[in-house]
Amino acid sequence: MNKNQTIIISGPTAVGKTAVAVELCKKLNGSILSADSRQVYKYLDIGTNKEGVLKGDIREVEGVKQYLTDIITPNQKYSAKMFEVDAQKYEDIILKENKVPVIVGGTGLYLKAFLYGLDDLPDANEEIRKEIEGMVSEKGLDYIYELLLKTDPVSAKKNKGNTQRLIRAYEIYKITGKPMTTLLQNSKKAEKKKNFKHFVLLRDRGVLYKKINERCEKMINSGMLEETKKVLDMGYKQDCYGLTGVGYKHIIKYFNNEISKQNLIEQFSQDTRQYAKRQITWFTKQPDINIIKIDDTMNIHDIVNKIML
Repeated sequence: MNKNQTIIISGPTAVGKTAVAVELCKKLNGSILSADSRQVYKYLDIGTNKEGVLKGDIREVEGVKQYLTDIITPNQKYSAKMFEVDAQKYEDIILKENKVPVIVGGTGLYLKAFLYGLDDLPDANEEIRKEIEGMVSEKGLDYIYELLLKTDPVSAKKNKGNTQRLIRAYEIYKITGKPMTTLLQNSKKAEKKKNFKHFVLLRDRGVLYKKINERCEKMINSGMLEETKKVLDMGYKQDCYGLTGVGYKHIIKYFNNEISKQNLIEQFSQDTRQYAKRQITWFTKQPDINIIKIDDTMNIHDIVNKIML
């Protein structure tokens, strides 16, 4: 391995990315950059599976620094472009400390923005965005999904249930009159803009899904309900950005007596499994990747050694 390279560790939720990254950082004298669209939110720790402790503005996991968690409040937006800028800033800081940047996360669009730059899509239009957000508040997210299904079915089905991405896809259609899918197909091929090595961690689907089910139930029974209530008591609305993620949105339904606690756990687990499935599809189709298939015979040191070869 070239120690001047930035290391990327991606893969589906619950595959064990952070644990591997921490061990790798210990061996390489590295620091972590989080590429997780949910861990950017303050106060939402259990449901986003943050590890370690927050010391000032920086999280530490077993003595390893982890940047880009806990950087915005639950009512704020955070885009792939913002991640691209912030990740570059902290990569530079890590390099100046003569450490190895290890970027870890499952948000594919963040990684794509940082490694290749964003596709040629129109900038956000605040007027149109507010109009669409008003429609969501009045008629619900399913209404936008149905509208998008008629104009860009691929984006609609791919992002079903994801508030920010559905709004963005419909916003692009309103701005350009063309489906986001078409614009992405016509955009130029991604070209590397960095010196990096990208490792995608995968497990057997059955094993992964079992881990997801266990983790979701543990989150619900280990304080995620109380965490959500605390954020609501702080004055944040039920439909704020931070609470639209998988798990939190199901808890909101539970609080509103729309589902039982058992339904909450089942729906949380099911949606997380579906999210993991989409992540696997995304990452295995990306260029410049090295896939590491994890099985029960491998421990964390085995995985790290494969990365360091």
